[in-house]
Amino acid sequence: MKSLIYGYSKTGKSFERYLNKNEKLNFDIYDANIPKFNKKYDLRNYDQILCSPGIPKKIFMEIKKINKNILTDIDIFFKEDTSIKIGITGTNRKSTTAYHLHQLFNSYSSSNLIGNIGNPVLDSINNDKKYSIIELSSFQLDKMRFNKLDFGILLNIEEDHLDYHGNFESYKSSKEKILSSKNNISAEMNPYKLFEWITKTKAKKIELKNLPFRFQEISDKIINDSKSTNFHSLSYALTQAKKIFNSEYILITCGDPKKEKYREIYLEGPEKIFIFGKHSNEINKCIINTNKQIFKSLEDIFGSLEIENKDCNILFSPGYPSGNDFSDFVERGEYFNFYAEKYLNANH
Repeated sequence: MKSLIYGYSKTGKSFERYLNKNEKLNFDIYDANIPKFNKKYDLRNYDQILCSPGIPKKIFMEIKKINKNILTDIDIFFKEDTSIKIGITGTNRKSTTAYHLHQLFNSYSSSNLIGNIGNPVLDSINNDKKYSIIELSSFQLDKMRFNKLDFGILLNIEEDHLDYHGNFESYKSSKEKILSSKNNISAEMNPYKLFEWITKTKAKKIELKNLPFRFQEISDKIINDSKSTNFHSLSYALTQAKKIFNSEYILITCGDPKKEKYREIYLEGPEKIFIFGKHSNEINKCIINTNKQIFKSLEDIFGSLEIENKDCNILFSPGYPSGNDFSDFVERGEYFNFYAEKYLNANH
């Protein structure tokens, strides 16, 4: 069997590892953005096309017209893995819910945390874990061929990823594919109730750790919410910041507003809004607020605060995906922590 890996990001590399385990499987790799792999291939010459979830929908549909045997990593996992599969999706709080549920299941039995969070699904096939908790994005749900989830959890649906889906109805339809699971539930975010629904057993109370870079308190005056990748997450962060700080604070933002279709957003709450990164001018046009300022880098922002010698509250909640600034929210969060800690050390 000959395969073509289409897209060589995190998922594409997991396809490569998966195929390399079987010496009888020949494959090529294509990625238009990587010179080493941008050679054009005739898609008709392959038995299967292995597609990464981030491939734009238009390109995915064009591939499908040429070669109908197009698979995702989720499709392969569903076909081969024997664990009890729990899928979680939603516009907001899916990562946090998956992370908390994973902790509960590990206190009770054993579980994978995979998909859009944690390890790639193909690296976790039949690894002796009883449960697999899979965070599923709308991209993954849209592209997967069939649903083999034992339990599907739909947390919520609000307007998002319109740059990929084109309109809200298409996005909503992709999210609702999870409701074709063997068992499904909607609008429940409490991990203890979800655990009981799945296992028919009441979970013992444990101390649930927060997701890295989801409202992480660097100090009593600085919060890192790098996981905030859409307007709904940002709105939630602003509400929480008001409660935690109980006084004026600065919002720091960055990222690519393309996903939000460059829509205008009115932000109330922060005393000032500091914008940095390669998409600064685009963000500046989107945010409606009179007290905003553009900086070249995060280092410049903290440098400015040091010069002012101002002991202020700071919320880092981008509200957009990383875009051309960082590879993902983790790299972005680590970058913020580095400069925040330098700032704290210089001022204390």
